[in-house]
Formats: sequence, structure tokens, C-alpha cells
Amino acid sequence: MAVQSVEAVIQNSMAAEAAVAWYQSRLGFVCSASDVLTGPQLAALFQWPESTSLQRWILRLGEETLQIWGWPAGACAPYPDSWGGNDRWFQHICLVSDNLTAQVEAMAPDRLGVISSAPQTLPDWNPAAAGIQAFKFKDPDGHPLELLQFPADKGDPRWHQAQVPSGQPKGMDHSAISIANTESSLAFYRDVLGFALKGQGVNSGIEQDRMDGLPQTRVAITAIGPSAGAMGIEFLNYQSPPGGRDRQQPLWSDLCDRKLLLKSSNLLALHQQLLADQASNHCSALVAIDPALLGAPMAFTVRDPDGHGLIVMGDL
Repeated sequence: MAVQSVEAVIQNSMAAEAAVAWYQSRLGFVCSASDVLTGPQLAALFQWPESTSLQRWILRLGEETLQIWGWPAGACAPYPDSWGGNDRWFQHICLVSDNLTAQVEAMAPDRLGVISSAPQTLPDWNPAAAGIQAFKFKDPDGHPLELLQFPADKGDPRWHQAQVPSGQPKGMDHSAISIANTESSLAFYRDVLGFALKGQGVNSGIEQDRMDGLPQTRVAITAIGPSAGAMGIEFLNYQSPPGGRDRQQPLWSDLCDRKLLLKSSNLLALHQQLLADQASNHCSALVAIDPALLGAPMAFTVRDPDGHGLIVMGDL
């Protein structure tokens, strides 16, 4: 398989120290390292000036990793004034909780932007999702997040091994991306990158409306992943409401530009395939890097059919 794992989610921030403190105090992340990102190797990967210098924090939650890249004030194009889950720049991180209601109440004093009107329990008529509790909200930078509580018969077995009664999140199950076409995204992620199809379903109804903050919601959901017991990716293909917008001229410095760091077992062959693939966008050169930067000696960047950013690293 070309991609072995999702190694990290990376997000931009213009108030990174405050964001790091919030993720630690409110969601239980642990900061394992911080450093400075700069130099010609990163400039080649991201097509930005060699003088660019970013502070990076590496946070852990259970087995998963979140990197926060701190940009100078004004360096990141902000989120649009009004947007929803059906806009194709939407990308959330799903955090698993054993007591979702308690966690939502604990965050209430922060007065963060909320997407869901209240925690929702998905209905029995939808067997693939019945009993799942969910709540969507935004972090201090406006990045969307989802809290999820699985019933006993759903979710990866790892989420049922050790209970955390306080509700503090214990890991990241997946990152969900809004897409325009499921088959096009499968052709890219499954057929080229090598992700396995894990499951599919369609969510709709009043509970989904309240969860997503959208009217008459109907969303086709596709779960993919590199292996069992590991972080995956979820496609959100909104069939309704109409009007979801494509992302125009994405930049790696955009505030909405969440990136997935992927590890590949055959980097050179994958890079050559992506250069020839019509579905991939903005594929960079293959760049030799310091392994301390991203965890491997070689890497490249690429965008999926909807413009979501990927960093792929590994050995040749």
C-alpha cells in the first residue's frame, strides 16, 4: 500500500501560543515538542519565501498528533465570514469522548463558535450511525472540531478499552473533509494513495441539521483508512443543501488550510504517479529534507481533487 498511516493533522494559527494553551487546558492535549520551521527545504515544499519562519508546536492526544504552526499576525488569509460544512475548504478533526455532554458543558465558558445547536444523538432509523452522539464547534482560531461518543456497538475497539468518565477527549478518530464527488475522491485516495474503504452511509434528518447547522441536510459519508486501529479520513459529500463552494487558489498559509501528514512506503513511485494523475493538484517536487522536520528524509506536497492539502513523506 502506498500510504501506511496518517501521521498528523497540521493547522495554521495566528495566535498559536493561545491555541496551544487552549488545546491543552480544554481538550487534554499534551505538548511534546516545539521548534522553528524555516529554510530552503520547506520553501521548496510549500512554495513560500525562504525567509519564512514559523514556530511549531507538536501536541499529542492518545496515539494521535496535532501540529500547530504559528504565523505572524496578518500572514494568514482568514476564514470567509460565512461558511458551512458543505463548503469544500471545510475540514474537521473528530475527537472521541466517553462523556460528550460533560465535555461540552466544560467548554461552555469559552463562548467558542458553535456549529451544532446542541449535542445530537443520531436516530435508530439509520443503523450505520444509530446511537452515536456528536457535537461540532470551533477552536479559538475558527478551525472546526467534532466531539463524538460511540455506543458500545460502534467505533473502533480502541475507543472502548479505557473509559474516561470526565469526557475529556482521548484521541482523534478521523479528519473529515468536505468533497464535491465521492467517486473522484475515492479514485484519488483509494486507487492512488492506497487507502482502504471502511464504510459508507447517508445521514439526514433534523438531528443532522442541528449537528451541522444547515437546513435540510443530506450528506453521503465515506470512511477510509490505512489500517484498523488508526486514524482515518472521512468524506462529507453534501447532496443538500445546495450551494457548497469550491476552494479558489488555495495557499498553504491560509487559515483554513488544514493539512494531513501521510507516511508512504514507496515515496518515489507514488510521487511519479501523482505527477501524472489528473486528479491531483499542485504536486511539488520531491524534496530531500532533514528527517527532524517531518519524520523522514524525503517529502512532497500535493492537493486532492477539492484542494485539501497533503504532505507525503517517507524513504525512497
